[in-house]
Amino acid sequence: MTRNFDQFTQDYNRLLDEAVELTGFDADHFAQSKIQKLRRLFPDQVDAPMDFLDFGCGPGNLFPFFQAGFPRGRYTGTDLSAEMVRRAQSRFPGNHRFHEMGSDEWKNRSYDLIFAAGVFHHIPREEHESLLKDLCGRLKPTGSLVLWEHNPLNPFTRKIVRDCAFDRDAVLIPPRQMKRLFQSLPLQDIRIIFTTFFPKALRFLLPLESWLSDFPVGGQYIALGRKRAP
Repeated sequence: MTRNFDQFTQDYNRLLDEAVELTGFDADHFAQSKIQKLRRLFPDQVDAPMDFLDFGCGPGNLFPFFQAGFPRGRYTGTDLSAEMVRRAQSRFPGNHRFHEMGSDEWKNRSYDLIFAAGVFHHIPREEHESLLKDLCGRLKPTGSLVLWEHNPLNPFTRKIVRDCAFDRDAVLIPPRQMKRLFQSLPLQDIRIIFTTFFPKALRFLLPLESWLSDFPVGGQYIALGRKRAP
């Protein structure tokens, strides 16, 4: 990744809250909403003993919401930043599944669902295809890969990214480009779903988001695909 996140470990969540202040929500809202969305996308996994990889887990913000949303799920988090991993381990000492990216601990497992939120815009584009192929190789035969990314077509998203201290090196990925990339992978049932349309002031409109999933100006988008049968 192009920026060393170790330097942001202690202030990460404060910086994240400041970055999303424009929306009226805090970082916990967005972490929880991701899990809620995954529950809707994968209802068969909600009560299943599934294996979940949080690729680029940072300080573990997703973990408590995953536990609540997928109570039988087995969470594994990995991050390139050793300091972020240590921070996650200290926040959730009962969970021993936060690992540095170079560790074999997470690589020696296969997963029903691999999830990466806000990660790939920090990775050089020339590395995207090989990394995604590697992640696909870690999916179980019916597993799914899900990426959650900022939508560069949305001007408010561009402002939030521009003002965020740890996003200043980010190169946002257009959704069409991401779809083409997914189509080059051993995946099927590929979809792009647009999300994050409304600020807190318009939260009464949140139930409409599912009807707007094809409208390409949501603040973020989800790219997903299921492992193709050999």
